[in-house]
Amino acid sequence: MIVFIILLIILVLLFSIIITFAFHILLPSIKENPKDKLNDTLISSAERTCMQPEKKDFEPNDKKAIVLCSCNKKFNNQPQTFNEIHTCFMIKSTGLSGSDCKFACIGLGDCKKACSQEAISIINGCAVISDLCCGCGSCVDVCPQKIIKMVTKDTKTISLCSNNISGELTSCSEKGNVTNVEWKTKKDFKIWQYCYRIIIKIRTVFKSNY
Repeated sequence: MIVFIILLIILVLLFSIIITFAFHILLPSIKENPKDKLNDTLISSAERTCMQPEKKDFEPNDKKAIVLCSCNKKFNNQPQTFNEIHTCFMIKSTGLSGSDCKFACIGLGDCKKACSQEAISIINGCAVISDLCCGCGSCVDVCPQKIIKMVTKDTKTISLCSNNISGELTSCSEKGNVTNVEWKTKKDFKIWQYCYRIIIKIRTVFKSNY
């Protein structure tokens, strides 16, 4: 009888420990939002804004954001690559840009994270803005290089380069080149853009759950 009571007490204790672990440790850790880890006193408010920018909905207007740096650029020397967990703001604070042009796009996607329209993609280490842009200007505020410019619909051509300093050392193949500003894409291409966005969202949800 005593042995039975002792075993019963042990089972009750084990059950209590399992319940406590499940509800106070396991479940909270599963439900924990990784973004909450950004609320660290060691991270400045400016860095936190770039790492976790607030997304808002905006009505489209007659303006469009353009990155003053070409994704087709090439350099004589291999550009430096950065860890993707870093932000453009963090790299800029070190005085680097990743290439021999201090005006170049850093390409870690601070602007992409801030875009509520998902109109920004990173191509060849450079931010590129599609015609899904609604002209909200959120990307302009978070770019530490200050190379994103809002243009109106009457803008036909633009130089995708903010390096206007005479004699500034750079081996960029696109320095000073002028390109046409495209405002609309073909309808069939736009459909593929929406399909691509849906696929990316599904992949993101799947990775976050598994």
